[in-house]
Amino acid sequence: MARPKAPSKRAVPIESAADRAVFVSAADFGALATYAPAAGGGSTAVAGIFDRPTIDAALNEAASLDARPTFLCQQADLPGAADSDAGDQLTVAGVGAFEVLSIEPDGQGMVLLRLGALV
Repeated sequence: MARPKAPSKRAVPIESAADRAVFVSAADFGALATYAPAAGGGSTAVAGIFDRPTIDAALNEAASLDARPTFLCQQADLPGAADSDAGDQLTVAGVGAFEVLSIEPDGQGMVLLRLGALV
């Protein structure tokens, strides 16, 4: 008797790179930005989804809420020198410039950039 094949453990992407490009397109949902690594090497144009949350909630001492702005983009669009520990900057068209505080990959080709005010 033949044994059934074990299911593949290979990750299957939820969407393609073309799907992700449409999602962050400035013509549809997205915004245009310029990513400038602190290490130099020049700026890179990046399309993504900018979100500046508005908070109107009372929190107690046991709760915390992260209300920093974020920018969701394709990981492949970031320059190779992108480093959140180096003081990189992201300038969102029509909004302003921010410091990149963290770069959080989702494992499917997208990254969430957590942004802070430039000092």
